[in-house]
Amino acid sequence: MNIAILNHYASIPEMGSSETRHFELAKRFVKDGHSVDVYVGDFSHLSGKRWSETFGWRFSKEGVNFIVVKTREYSGNSLSRLLSSYDYYKNGKKLVVQREYDVIIASSPHPFSWSLGWYYVKKKKGKLFLEIRDVWPDDLVELGSISYSHPVSKLFDFMCKKYYPKADGIISLVPDLSRHFERLRVHPERFVFVPNGVDLSRFENYEHCPRVEEILSRVPQNKMKVLYAGSIVPHNGVKEFLEMLSGVKEDTREKFVFIFVGPSQPDYLEELKKTFRNLRNVFFFDPVPKKCVPSLFQKVDFLLFTLSPTKMAHPAVSSYKVLDYMASGKPVLCIDVEGILFKETNGAIFFNERNLEEVLEDLLKKDYSHLGLKNREYVERERDWSRLYEKLKEFIFS
Repeated sequence: MNIAILNHYASIPEMGSSETRHFELAKRFVKDGHSVDVYVGDFSHLSGKRWSETFGWRFSKEGVNFIVVKTREYSGNSLSRLLSSYDYYKNGKKLVVQREYDVIIASSPHPFSWSLGWYYVKKKKGKLFLEIRDVWPDDLVELGSISYSHPVSKLFDFMCKKYYPKADGIISLVPDLSRHFERLRVHPERFVFVPNGVDLSRFENYEHCPRVEEILSRVPQNKMKVLYAGSIVPHNGVKEFLEMLSGVKEDTREKFVFIFVGPSQPDYLEELKKTFRNLRNVFFFDPVPKKCVPSLFQKVDFLLFTLSPTKMAHPAVSSYKVLDYMASGKPVLCIDVEGILFKETNGAIFFNERNLEEVLEDLLKKDYSHLGLKNREYVERERDWSRLYEKLKEFIFS
């Protein structure tokens, strides 16, 4: 079969850790004899680069074809980002109809990908599957970015109500969307939960990366190393963690080094560096390629997971960061929030604003390596990409 995947933010491992979901699924479809085209927006905030300048307007990797749709640059959750989403729909129309597809998988977060998928099936037929990665506008409301009365919320609600009933099935990265569907008063007949997964082989035969050695050479070597690897943005709780760390007595925190590696919002990063300049054991670095992540993880003692306060029932359920942490087998220092996967595995040391000092002192005294093994067992059983692919394939072709 010919399959089109519509994801403005799709990526490949060479471009970073985020949004490799559809590459992992697509290359398995290709291995099974199907043809897959992934339509990706030219500019993405996740990389800060243009695909057209790096790989050209069309390229292939492991048999998966990538077709680049012209989109404008933007910053943050701004009007320009909304307009870039519309660019994806407008400019994608003339590209997608040039080919014949049996199946369209149109993936959010922004619903203009659904509009593009519906445009195709109206013109040329085929089955349309809508994928819900971020639940918009609900997630934005819960994060406090906008309210349900905001014009953007009303637009997204309208599009959800319009396209959900038209789909041949809903693919969700969240296990339960009943509250979302009830609020909209729509009830899709076919629904499947296919969260993000992890390629476990990356953590078994990982590459030596000079970039990793460079990072480690710039931090003190005689201290306990705690690594945060992920986006350095407000909703990920980095600021809240550093505020807690500031309250820990100096002779305890100085026995650690805290390493933050990942893409950032420049203004936010500068604010963090200025506000917490007294924390001499905190270091920030640009992201490393995804292929280097396993090597980086193995060179530290603990992995740090932080998150801002949230009302989400299943926070970070499909977070690439969480899954990579689990696959590494390293013990995790995790903010104490309900619904996080580490609660399900009991594979982390949990901290909050009241006990961080005590927790850090325990890290210096006890062996927590067994906690990482619990997380590894979980992803082997539940989040291996090949297992998740089989689940998706059965849903689409049944």
